[in-house]
Formats: sequence, structure tokens, C-alpha cells
Amino acid sequence: MSALSTPEAERAKGPGAARGSARDRLSAPPPVPVLLIEHSIGVSGSTISLCTLLRRLERKRYEPCVVFARTAQREYLLGSGAPPTDARVIVWRNGLKSTRLGRAFYWMALRRGQPLRRLLTGLLSLLDIAFVMLPYTLRLYWLARRRRIALVHHNNGVEPRSVLVARLLRVPLVVYQRGAEWHSRTARALARMVTLYVANSEATKQDLVDLGVAAGRIRVIYPPVDLDRFNPDLAAGRQRAELGVGMGEPCFGIFGTLLEWKGHHVFLKAARLVMDEVPSARAFVIGEAPERGQAYRDELRRLVHDLGIADRVVFTGFREDVPELMQLLRVIVHASVTPEPFGRVIAEAMAMGKPVVATDAGGPREIIQDGSDGYLVPPEEPEAMARAIIRLLTDTAHADQIGRRARRTVQARFSAEAHARLVEQVYAEVLTRPSRPRTTNRDIQ
Repeated sequence: MSALSTPEAERAKGPGAARGSARDRLSAPPPVPVLLIEHSIGVSGSTISLCTLLRRLERKRYEPCVVFARTAQREYLLGSGAPPTDARVIVWRNGLKSTRLGRAFYWMALRRGQPLRRLLTGLLSLLDIAFVMLPYTLRLYWLARRRRIALVHHNNGVEPRSVLVARLLRVPLVVYQRGAEWHSRTARALARMVTLYVANSEATKQDLVDLGVAAGRIRVIYPPVDLDRFNPDLAAGRQRAELGVGMGEPCFGIFGTLLEWKGHHVFLKAARLVMDEVPSARAFVIGEAPERGQAYRDELRRLVHDLGIADRVVFTGFREDVPELMQLLRVIVHASVTPEPFGRVIAEAMAMGKPVVATDAGGPREIIQDGSDGYLVPPEEPEAMARAIIRLLTDTAHADQIGRRARRTVQARFSAEAHARLVEQVYAEVLTRPSRPRTTNRDIQ
């Protein structure tokens, strides 16, 4: 114990010092109430990133109130180790065009003449506003009013409901943009109402610039990786026994929601080529299809039978023990066929000290230095993907070297602590702008 922290030293400061310390605590500004909105389709990368931020957010400065779209997302937060957080579920409903009746009405309208088509599609839009947009927006608004929210943080790109809530509250709106935005007139109009954008990569920032957002209104902050959870020393004995993976067995796999643009079909074609060269190899597909996305999952299952590798490919479905499953694999693959906005699973795998083979488009280019801490291969080329996997499976010394470099890269660039501090800087920047009132919960005490 240092001399300045001993009880004797504290007494030597005299009673005035204690009173001064109490005055400092009383004069410290209360935490700023922040509304964070998450409306993704499930427990996806955006949910995980948000929960990681909430674990590191400085609660003396910011008081988060989180609104999720799914109960599973709230449950994930409660089990993530984050400090106690006001977390609600307000079900996010897509527009009427996404319903069977709405789609039928929309296509019927398209087959009519132009005046009637405009009338019918306009009517559908009005119904959307009345029965989908306004109920959600009003619930969000009254919650924000009760909590005296001073800042809205939308976690999934710009969206009319969050824009409207921020405008009604007259508070800043921060939008975390996680991929390309639809370049429509509506999107351009909404973008003008965002106080500040956070882009998850330089590729996403460029898309926003192309949309018409000034570069000065965009900050690039990469998604966070929890280095404590994604740890190369992690034990995975239970998963090893469950899946029958032996120590040193040449296994490789792909993680992520089963969506066609994620390229699982390319991965499986590459897996067949790998198994021709490494007969003892096994491939793992970790992830599940979203609602109404089972057709692609069924297509993948048919594909492994057509390729003759069904007995050496394991479909695990959705798993929460992602770090432990990564620990079982020698190589991890990212196979997106369209440019990935960032590629969170790439950084997580690298944090585990695993060599990654990823497609050379979009965000992965910003994460991996090809040949140094991972490999980049052309999209939709299973032969090139297979060659990289085979080299890493058969040259363990080289794979280990790549993995060590990968861990160092993530430690230097993608830590959760650094991410939280950068997000807090964005909050401070928009809150200190003179045109926006800053309200705290002390106002109602």
C-alpha cells in the first residue's frame, strides 16, 4: 500500500479533505440518459457488439436505457455480464409489405394503371404509418420522455422511427451504420436528420459518403471484440466431447447466420476439395437460418449430400458458446460472396489466435493483412479458398505463426475497451453542441 493511501495519511489530510471529497462527489454531473435501440433480426453481430459496449460503458458518465426488438436479445444482455441495465423489449414490426396480405395488395397495385397504382401504394404507406410506425414510435417516445433521454443511439442504420423520436425529443441522434444503405430519396432525406454517423469500417463510411453524407459527419469505429471472452487459453473440453473432436484433429469451419450472401455454399464446395487432399478433415457450419430463411438451410443440407461429404460436415445450429467452438477448429473461414461491411467473426477468430481465410472484399481487407495475419481469397472461388485452408491444415507451424500475429492485431486495433472510449467521445461531441439541450435525470429529482 502506498503512503498516500494509508489510513494514517488520510487522517493527516484533516477533516477538510473529507468534506472536499464529498463536495466533489456532489458537484459531479449526473450520468446522461442515453436511449439505445437495437432492432436486428435476432442475436446477431449488432446485438453482440451492443452488449459488449454496455459492459464497458462508463456508467458514471452515461446511463443507458436499451430497447430491444426480440426477447432473446434482452436475455443475451442479461447473461453477458453487463452491469444492471434498464433493458426493455418493444417488438419491432416490419412494414405491411413484408406480410402475405400486404405483398398481395402491393403486387395487385403494381398491375393497375399509374393513377390507381399511386393511390393504392399510397394507401398501403398510410396504413404502414398508422398501424406499424406510429404505435412503435409512440411507445418509444413516451419511454424516452419518462427517462428524460438526452441522446438517441440507433444501432442498426438510419430508420424513420428513431429519427422521429429524436426529432420529437429535440435531442441528438447517433446512428451506428453496419453496412451499405439503400440509396433512395427517403434514405438521403433521413440521413440529413442524423447528428453524427458511426461507421463500422472505411468501406461503410465510403458508402455513406456516396449517399451524400459529409465525411465530417462520420466517425469510423470498428466493432468491439471481448478479448477476455475470445481468449486462446479458453477451455473447451465439454464441446470437444460433445462433438467428438480429437486434439489436433484437422477441423475447419464457418460461423454466421445462414444467408445466401454469406457464402456457405462456396465454403461447402471448398470443403469437398479440402477433404480430397486431407481425408481426415471435418467441416463445421455454426449458425442457424433466420425466420423465413429455412430454404437456404435446406439447400445447404442437400448440397453436402450431392458433394458426398454429409458424413464429414456438422451443422450445429445456433450456438452461444462461439469462443469454445472456435477453440476446436484449426482454421476458420469467412466466405461472403458480396462485400462484407466489416466481418466481426473474422476479428473474433483472430482474437482466439486462429488463422482465418476470408474473401477479399469490403471490411475483411481492413482487418487482415494477407499472408501475415490471415489469408484473403477472391469471392466465389472455392478452389482458391481450399488451397489456403489446405496449407494451414497441413503446415501447423505456419498456421500457429499466423494465429499469433492475428491475436496481436486484434489486441492492438479491436479491443472492447478502446471501442467504448471512442463511442463515449462521439456522445460527448454531439452532447456539447450548443443547439441541443442536455437533460439529465437530476432534473426530475
